[in-house]
This record gives sequence, C-alpha cells and structure tokens, in this order.
Amino acid sequence: MQITVSQALQDCDAVLLYDKEYENLSFDGAAYDNRLVQKNNLFVCIKGENNDGHNFAKDAVARGASAVLAEKNPFGENPPVPVLLVENSVKALGLLACKARLRFGEDKTKKVIGITGTAGKTSVKELIAHILSMEEDLSFNEKNVAKNPLNYNTQIGMPVSILNASGKEKYWVFELGISHAEDMDELGRILWPDMAVILNAATGHSEGLGDMGVAYYKAQLLNFLPQNGSAYVSGDYPDLFVHACYNKTDTKFFSTSSKKIPYQGKYLGVTEQGLGKYSLTTPTHSFEAESIYVGEYGAENCIAAASLALELGFSEEQIQKALRTVQAPAMRFNKHELGQWTLIDDTYNANPLSAARMLESAGELAEDKDFILVFGEMKELGDLAEQEHEEFGKLAAQKNPLAVFFKGSFAPALQKGLAEHNYTGIFSPLENTEKFMEEIKKLPFTHAKHLIVFKGSRSNHLEEYVKAFTEQNNAV
Repeated sequence: MQITVSQALQDCDAVLLYDKEYENLSFDGAAYDNRLVQKNNLFVCIKGENNDGHNFAKDAVARGASAVLAEKNPFGENPPVPVLLVENSVKALGLLACKARLRFGEDKTKKVIGITGTAGKTSVKELIAHILSMEEDLSFNEKNVAKNPLNYNTQIGMPVSILNASGKEKYWVFELGISHAEDMDELGRILWPDMAVILNAATGHSEGLGDMGVAYYKAQLLNFLPQNGSAYVSGDYPDLFVHACYNKTDTKFFSTSSKKIPYQGKYLGVTEQGLGKYSLTTPTHSFEAESIYVGEYGAENCIAAASLALELGFSEEQIQKALRTVQAPAMRFNKHELGQWTLIDDTYNANPLSAARMLESAGELAEDKDFILVFGEMKELGDLAEQEHEEFGKLAAQKNPLAVFFKGSFAPALQKGLAEHNYTGIFSPLENTEKFMEEIKKLPFTHAKHLIVFKGSRSNHLEEYVKAFTEQNNAV
C-alpha cells in the first residue's frame, strides 16, 4: 500500500530526520527483515532478543528501502532516505497499519475478516481467502484478496502484512495469533475486522495467557467488530461458547457435533482419492463437499469457511470448487507420496488440540499402512506440559503406531501415556538425523506401504528430519 512520508509522519506521530525535500516522497509496503526488503519498502527497525534491526538499516536501503522507521538514527548525519523517528517501532508500525486499514474501509463494499483459534487458523485463513478469490465464472483471482503470509499474525507480522496489501482488493483475510493476555487487544485495535471467525479454543500458549484461559482471550476478538459486524464461532467448546455469548454482535455458532446448532459440519469419511468428504448445513443451504482435510476437524474448517462465504453471497458451487482445490499451507499437514511411503509434514507448530487432530487424520490414512510417528515437544504449556504430553501418549497409543520417535524433554511423560494404553511398539528419543535414518531402516514393517507423520512445535526443527528422510528415501 502506497503511503506518503507526510501521511506516515502524522499516522504514527513520528519526527522526521531528513534534510532534503520529502513532500512528494512515499513508500510502498514494509519489511522488518532486511533480507526481505523490496524496492520502495519502508524498513522497520526492531530491536529483538538476538538482533537489532537498526544495525541492518544501511543494507535495507541498499536493497531498495525508500524510508526507515526507527527508534534511533541508524545512519548518523545526512540519512540517505527519510527516517521516521519514534519511541517504539512496534507500536508505530501498528499505528501505520491501523490507519491503512481505516482508509481501506472507506469503501463500504470491502470487507476485513479476522480469524483466530488454537488450532487450524492458518488453514482456515487460506481456505477462506481461496473461496473469496473465486470469480463468478469459477475462476480464481488472487488479487481480490490480501492475507498475511505464513503465520505473520503477531503485532509485527500482521501490520507488515497490512502495509504490503495493495488496498485495491475486495477482501482482507488476516489471522490473529496470541500468546499473552494483552495480544488480542493490541491486534484487534489494528485490524478492526468487519467479520470474525473463532475456530476453536483449547490448551495452547497457556504459559502466557494467565488464569482467564485461552477461550476468554480468543473471544476478545469479538469486541472489535462494528455494531453491524458478524461472527462465526464454534459452539463445541463450552468456555468459548460462554464468552462469545456475552458479546452483543451478531454471533452465529457452528458445530460438528450438536444438532441444536443451525450451522453444522459433518465428516462423512475419506474418498478413494484421499480427500475428506463433508456435509455442510446452514439455515439456508445444505450440500456436500470434498476437501484436502481428512477427519472430524475438517468439518470444523469447512463449515466455518462456508458459512462466512455464504453470507457474503458466494454460491454452493463456488464453495465446493474452492474446498476441493485449496492447498495446505507449508509444513501444515502437507502430504507427499514417496514410493511406498506417504509422508505428512506437519512440523510448523503443535499444541494438544492440533496434535490430537493430527492423530485423528493419521489414523484414517494409516488404515492399510505401517504408521510411524515423529513427534516434537509441545512448547509454551507451562505447568500443564507434563500432563499434556502424557495425555498425548495415551491418544497416540490408541492409533497403534509401529514406532514413535520423540524430540524434547518430556519423553518420560509421553512414554508413560503410551504404556498406560499398553503400547507395544517401538519408542525412541531423537538424537540426530543420522541415527534416526538408521533406525527407520531397521523397523519391522508388516505392510507394503507406510505412513510417516512429522509433528512438533516450531523450535524442535523437525523439518531437518523431514529433509533427511526425503533425501534418503530411495535408500529406505
């Protein structure tokens, strides 16, 4: 989105460091990583735990940045580009994005959609964005929709994503991720969505969310809807249902289990092509659809996205095609066929809910295969960590995997949970990729085909094991 330097100075209450004419200068888009700077971007200097963005401002300008947002002058005398000097770069970035969002909303035909949840919010963001890019002739026009890439859903990533939108789109679809009690308030005051989806609420990031609980903080998103805004919230999580009911917006509940809730998604099984089949019902529509999601959780994704799209005027046919053709986000239950192996890369993140859903889907896909689980510790669970890893072990044992490999500090808890359900397969802590590959080759396979699933919190870096397995697969 193109913003003049003059406008930006007002938007974030900055002081200008620049001794040349600037009235006709502008920037287009933003970046906080100097390696990702595009021509004419605003470079945002942020001081982190390991690096200080101010030290990379010169490189950002060399790569094409036309302005810099900073807390101190990174250049000394005579900055080569306008420097917008502020007290707090992150807060100033949020102000710039908020003003950009308000300008986008001046056209009342445009809509901003906010999505949150403990598990699956990135997948649902991609699904909703895919549906909303559908044209009347059933072709797709991605330029109609802006979204945050990957998990750019924080007080830094989401504002950068907003500034990188052109502003010419019909829809903005942004996910909001929270780890601390104040996060939703800060994100909500930037995005001010017209419509919202709260997909679910369960244990996740518990370490930073305090005593009020995950559902309470997820439901705070509804506070930032306008009076005529609408929200779609899962009615399958009691705490979330209660907190959502206190909000005065037009909240519609969806469910995958209750027949009393009018918006219903039901899982019908897996097709011969390996797709999940679903029945979707609203007060005005009832139809079936297929999607890449396999398992009960897919019904939650599909009914949430379809309900919102129907309200916006999209047809059953448009929704069906979009559900069938959407692609899974990177490292989120990505399915690959490698000879006799089916590999699922779900390494981007993990919490108890997303891990349980992974097992559900894997259980169906492994019906005629040896099932090997490669799991990494679930982070940010605080005092619940040991208990949740033990519970996961119980769930994993029910799927009867041939082998469970684990990386992290809660191996005894997970192993205890496996034992409580009489697991008789192999359990092995992960040490390095070389030993892992040696152990894979020695497994006592009983089927001609095998399923291997990699799942864990991001800091486990299980993608290294995915890479090693993929590269050496011909030797397995």
